[in-house]
Amino acid sequence: MLLGGSSVLVFALGLIAAAYRLPEWRSGEIPRPSFFSERLTGLARQAGVAIEGEPRFGLQSTRWLNNELQLIHSDPAYETLGPSASDWLTREGRGPFVNAGAQGRWTGGAGELRVLFSLRGEPVAAMWTPRDPFARTPKSESEAMLRFQAIMAIAAHGQSMERSEQTSILGQRTQVAGLPSSRPPESLIGVSFLSTDVAVVHRITNSAEQARKHLAAISVGGIIARVMPKFAINLLVFILFIVLLVRRRLDLRSGAVLALVSFSLSMISVVRDSETWIQLVNPMSSALGKAVGLGILWSAAESWVRSTVPGFRSSLDDLRARRLGPNAARALLAGSAIGTALVGIQLAILSLSTLVRGVSPIEGSVVLPVFSAQGSPLEEVAIRTSIILLGVCAGMRLPIVRRIPGADVLLTGLMLAPHIPLSSVPIAIAAGLIIGAVLVRAHKEFGLTALLVAATLSITLPVAIMGLRHFGWMQLPAIIMGGVSIAPLALGLIGIRRPEEVERGPVRMPAFVRRLEEENRLKHELDLLARIQLGLLPTEMPRLDGFEIAARSVLAHEAGGDLYDFISDGDGRIWIAAGDVSGHGYSCAIAHAMTKAGLASLIEADRAPAEVLDRLHRVLRGIGAQRTFTSLVLLRLDTAAAEAVVSNAGHPYPLVASAAGVREIDMPSLPLGQGPERIYRDVAIPLSPGTMVVLASDGLFESPDANGKPYGFDRLRERLADLARHSADRALDEIFADWRTHVGTLAPPDDTTVVVLKMVQTQASATEDTVSEDSTR
Repeated sequence: MLLGGSSVLVFALGLIAAAYRLPEWRSGEIPRPSFFSERLTGLARQAGVAIEGEPRFGLQSTRWLNNELQLIHSDPAYETLGPSASDWLTREGRGPFVNAGAQGRWTGGAGELRVLFSLRGEPVAAMWTPRDPFARTPKSESEAMLRFQAIMAIAAHGQSMERSEQTSILGQRTQVAGLPSSRPPESLIGVSFLSTDVAVVHRITNSAEQARKHLAAISVGGIIARVMPKFAINLLVFILFIVLLVRRRLDLRSGAVLALVSFSLSMISVVRDSETWIQLVNPMSSALGKAVGLGILWSAAESWVRSTVPGFRSSLDDLRARRLGPNAARALLAGSAIGTALVGIQLAILSLSTLVRGVSPIEGSVVLPVFSAQGSPLEEVAIRTSIILLGVCAGMRLPIVRRIPGADVLLTGLMLAPHIPLSSVPIAIAAGLIIGAVLVRAHKEFGLTALLVAATLSITLPVAIMGLRHFGWMQLPAIIMGGVSIAPLALGLIGIRRPEEVERGPVRMPAFVRRLEEENRLKHELDLLARIQLGLLPTEMPRLDGFEIAARSVLAHEAGGDLYDFISDGDGRIWIAAGDVSGHGYSCAIAHAMTKAGLASLIEADRAPAEVLDRLHRVLRGIGAQRTFTSLVLLRLDTAAAEAVVSNAGHPYPLVASAAGVREIDMPSLPLGQGPERIYRDVAIPLSPGTMVVLASDGLFESPDANGKPYGFDRLRERLADLARHSADRALDEIFADWRTHVGTLAPPDDTTVVVLKMVQTQASATEDTVSEDSTR
């Protein structure tokens, strides 16, 4: 309630400021089209143009050269007259303008004569466009000059012109002529497009000398500098779009619908004003390009936020699923209130800017015509919403941006600044920061629906109010924009009374979002499996008289099946198991647990390792899944007798390092589980002080370096020749250090597990070995 009351107050203050300072809000009733039809017919007759067909009329907020050539960036009256320009423009009726056009024939060529009238019926601009730009008329240069002068005479409207001076601007013929009788000083700027025979003349509030200086300062570099901010933003958005497309994190449905609607709205005036297909092609291609760009912008922004925020679901998704409930209703009402306040803020900013000399609105508070090839309110809504989403995501994803407080507001303000219709860049940036802060807060507090509604009302509500003021001229925009502005409030009031159960239940999400959720779920489960696997490993090494044991298992990027365990048989002997369960995920974890459980139940004092492996094989074969097998090496250590017996089931061969050298215990066999019948055998390992036995998984030997060369068995044998004199812990550390040096920055393809068993020397010799190790370190 408080938000709604404050919004209405801010909105009212903005409207009051606009009614005092902005010409388009100060203007009275606009004369009927018949008034301007008579003016157009009279000017055409004076210029020698034979009108064919009925004239067409519409309101326009800016001059042609502002949009098409950027030769005039804003109304020069604000530069010439300062704060008093608002009063003068209102008296002259220059805001908005009436765009009158009619098909006609002139000096043997057919085309369209368009005149931009003030609300008093005074021409402020004129344009001639040939019907067929490829059929060049007039045929001679002298005829072209006469036509150009006739167009300038229309804009001068009976006032005497100073002798015009011809120059070339960006490859186009340009003329400047002063109007000495006008007060304040005015002049004409005329541009002739030599390639198409289009002629445009504008009446501006500047002396001829000032106009010439302005034109002389225009360069390709200056125009590029003005359009560069928008170009840079569009380029970054396109790069983001391509990145999301390549990573398959892009949803095009909403963007495509938005582009189609935008194109359809833009084509309303294009189809209405085009007499031939040639006149239709150019604006249609422009509207199509803008619609495609809009679709790319929205798709990139929405997809980025969905892939950035885990589990992102907004009330907008509920509305798309036709679930209007209290949550969506609150977002609609909040967005309506914020958007209403934003309209007041925007009007206040534009109004206050007219009090600063040299600063002026470029297009006015309402862009007219509402639907044109240059854009529509829907385009501005999508741009504002997308910019906010991009700024919020950048603040969350980019490390540099995250460190800056309020970075999302700063980014959105800078990106919004080129879309603020003010001639002063610093003031446009300040206005962008204010508008961006309001919209970012709307998104953070109330979600995407509130943001979209607030951005929508900030554009459509002024158009709807202007349309109601001049309903005879703006019937269609008033109806469409009025309906769009009222709809969120009406839906919010309906939904707030509905039960919350309406919004419960799943909604259809984009395919890539469902895929990401599945990937995140699998990642969570794999992480859980990895923790379970580590939990199945022993937490501490056994302490044995005369022996040292060290073990370590390094998991790869996902849960694997490496295992090791130490089991006492109750008769003073320790059994050491090291194995690898094939595969990853659930089946691997289950087989891992079954293997450990089987070992614990099958190991008994009167059994040999080969017998235990044979029994375990039969157990796993009976309950294991297809294609699941386990390699396992099982060593029984009798510490009292200093005897070891080992049996192997498809695991890499054990390595034994002693004073006689390093050797492998050749024990070919098949893994446990599926496959043909097999027989396991026992091999005794002679132990003496200093003997070291190493059991390693295939992850150690198969890990490649940057060139794809595996670590291999030979490298470990060479290292063990030097490591046999060290303790088991030290040997284990050195083995993994050497392995990591080989792998480098690459992620290992498989789990890597190493178990080291060493028979220590006499007490005196062990003390000497420790001293030797300390000196080496």
